[in-house]
Amino acid sequence: MTGRTVELRPTIDRAWLEREAARDPLAHAFALWDLDQNPDRIRFFSAVEGETTQGYLLVWLGHPSATVVHWVGGGAHSGLADLLPPRPLVAIVSSEVQDAVEVARGPAREHTLRGMIRTHEPSPDVAEAPGEVRRLAREDVAALATWARRQNDPVVADYPFLDPEAEPTWGAFEGRDLVGVVRAEVRLPRLWVLGGVYVHPSARGRGWGRSLVSAALAAGEATGARVALYVREDRAEALQLYESLGFRMAGRRIWLDLGAGLAP
Repeated sequence: MTGRTVELRPTIDRAWLEREAARDPLAHAFALWDLDQNPDRIRFFSAVEGETTQGYLLVWLGHPSATVVHWVGGGAHSGLADLLPPRPLVAIVSSEVQDAVEVARGPAREHTLRGMIRTHEPSPDVAEAPGEVRRLAREDVAALATWARRQNDPVVADYPFLDPEAEPTWGAFEGRDLVGVVRAEVRLPRLWVLGGVYVHPSARGRGWGRSLVSAALAAGEATGARVALYVREDRAEALQLYESLGFRMAGRRIWLDLGAGLAP
């Protein structure tokens, strides 16, 4: 900020957002996607200096148990911290504003997320999982919801509420048993963002994660889009998997859990 008056507005400048997304597509992917696809489940707050947007909050109201906020740009002194929703809350932020969030809304449990975009071909000669991976259909909704509710992991908390026809979701099956899932959370023309990657602990280490992500990768790249995801930096095996599939780092974000009890 330069000392000029900063105005806080309950909106977002679409033209500015599209220009910024061309420069840094992963940082703004959720904002562009939700602006068009989920306008009734979001709110925006922008910090504007003169006529230039400095940063914004994207407030996601669609999670079943907590509000989720993406804070992009703006800086710690932009005034955006005062517009954060009350606890319970998840705030996904840069390290520059982490302290401002905790001052405004109290202590948080934190995880560092690495943003990754696929830029290389996968490593060769890696065995695929011994089973079927396929795109889920509407007739899989009940089975997916039942399976997700049985898992003791907040990563799958959204799956009981998803329609896999509307939000492409892939399942891994060992025989008739569902053992893992992944979905395409964002599907922009130039960038897909994968999320909700989960394999049941009893099935890990056998190639299911690689097969799931590969299936989603193929679908995204078939549209001409690049494919990205976020992964916790303390998940060494996941990082190794994604790097072997050609993903490379595209930035870092901090996941702050302020009483929500959720994990990325």
